Amino acid sequence: MSRTHALLAAVACALAVTANSHAVRAAESVDAAFRAFWDAPTAEAAANEARRIVDSGADFDAVWAKLKAGRPYAKEKTGLIRTKASVGGVPVENLIEIPAEYDPAKKWELRVQLHGGVGREPQDGRQPQSLRIPGESQIYIEPQASEEAAWWHTSQVDNILGLLDAVKRTYNVDESRTYVTGISDGGTGVYFLAMREPNAWSACLTLNGQPLVLSNRDARIEGNLYLGNLVNCPLYIVNGDHDPLYPADSVAPIVDAMHRAGVSPIFHIQENSRHDTHWWPEERASYETFVHEHPRPAQPDRLSWETDRTDRFNRLRWLVIDKLGVRKSDQAVEEVNTFNPGGTLTMNVFPRRRQVPTGRIDIERHGNSFDAKTRGVSGFTLLLSPDAIDFAKPVQVTVNGAPAFSGAVKKDVATLVKWAARDNDRTSLYGAELHLTVQ
Repeated sequence: MSRTHALLAAVACALAVTANSHAVRAAESVDAAFRAFWDAPTAEAAANEARRIVDSGADFDAVWAKLKAGRPYAKEKTGLIRTKASVGGVPVENLIEIPAEYDPAKKWELRVQLHGGVGREPQDGRQPQSLRIPGESQIYIEPQASEEAAWWHTSQVDNILGLLDAVKRTYNVDESRTYVTGISDGGTGVYFLAMREPNAWSACLTLNGQPLVLSNRDARIEGNLYLGNLVNCPLYIVNGDHDPLYPADSVAPIVDAMHRAGVSPIFHIQENSRHDTHWWPEERASYETFVHEHPRPAQPDRLSWETDRTDRFNRLRWLVIDKLGVRKSDQAVEEVNTFNPGGTLTMNVFPRRRQVPTGRIDIERHGNSFDAKTRGVSGFTLLLSPDAIDFAKPVQVTVNGAPAFSGAVKKDVATLVKWAARDNDRTSLYGAELHLTVQ
């Protein structure tokens, strides 16, 4: 070999070593960024760590693959775990139950169960005990509520969602098999969560509850409630015909109103039953069958959402309502909010605050095409997932019959990790935001 050839070979070798060294350091940077992201204890902390993933220079597909795979899980504590929190200034002690046979190698179903009797005074100095009804081997979360921290208060919504997020950061939870149930006031709380914050739930199951409790001023609910929002969570309802508090025949007219709003609940009436769950052994098989038949779809093709806020409770899965306002193109999207308790008198299911603007969007996706009908909405955002659309093809959006967008949309790592930090959900990842104005 000539001296020139030898020199060229040495240079090539040095360049290869340098390139390999850079690649190793880049991979280590990505891995370190993800370790910090996975170890973040809260969504807010994860959002802060997300910037490191963007700064690492990893391409979209690599970040997507890591987020789809999710964090590594280790063997953790099992049994009944008590965690303290402050809900609306009220100290509570929530319960988390991890089955003894928990194995981090597989995804586990999770049930959030809401107890009854939120009007009772908390018993100072006594630890709460599990009040859940018997169920399958899975992870259970039992938040604690009181009159000042009821299921229908915003602070309690934060408590429930915070508990769910914390458990998902430690235990391998199946995001498509996560559901909420409750008894009595807890059953009423299920209605509230389904109308305000349904994103996490694969099914909503209410036992001995009454949605009309939420229409009482003493409930101190912020804003309006919209019966049609129940369409976004499969609903299973059980009431007793001799219940002195919430008899089945007082719930039946509301169930009729749900049907008129496009909701398709399962409604079981327990005969000769009062305000208890002695019937659970007979009902349990049907209940569990309903749960197993309703995994949460990762990217539903059709969404409908109504809200009077844009700071929160304005998002449903891949749809975010950003701005309210009447437009000439508004569609006559009916909101069903009436029922007939005695067969003749028509009443509102939920009261309406005057002078409060509301907005609603009904939207369908067919491949890369979206068709939206809006009322009282002037701006909204679509979250686009590679699981739902083909980023190699143009996206088309029609709003109220008129073209609103047509063109290519680029995948973006910053958007991907932003929503991954917020949602902590391997099944629902979004690679782009498409902001739209209703003309």
